[in-house]
Amino acid sequence: MTDDSQSDEADGDERRFAGASGTLTEVQYDPTSDQELATVIVQAVADQSGTEPYRESPLHDYIDVDAIETLLFGTQPDQSIGSASQNITFRYRNIIVTVRADGVIQLSATDASRARKN
Repeated sequence: MTDDSQSDEADGDERRFAGASGTLTEVQYDPTSDQELATVIVQAVADQSGTEPYRESPLHDYIDVDAIETLLFGTQPDQSIGSASQNITFRYRNIIVTVRADGVIQLSATDASRARKN
């Protein structure tokens, strides 16, 4: 008897992000600045979706932003523990958000967000 639970979980992740349909926009995050990563992400999503940032669902309900910062950028400015090829991708308000270790944040549309605009 084999345990297929790990492969089933990976297949679920592929389906979750399979609807991504191209990069909508990119913004640059500077971990050495005073601006928080969560603020940059929420503002970028609000700009892309045409909503006010304060109306966005709290980002912390979707993902642990502090963990992203630690994994990609280190615990102190300029202390990245990851290479520029590492990234973290998650869905936030029908937009796929990818945060890369070089500070680039990419927003990609899902099929659901594209359908709403048409």
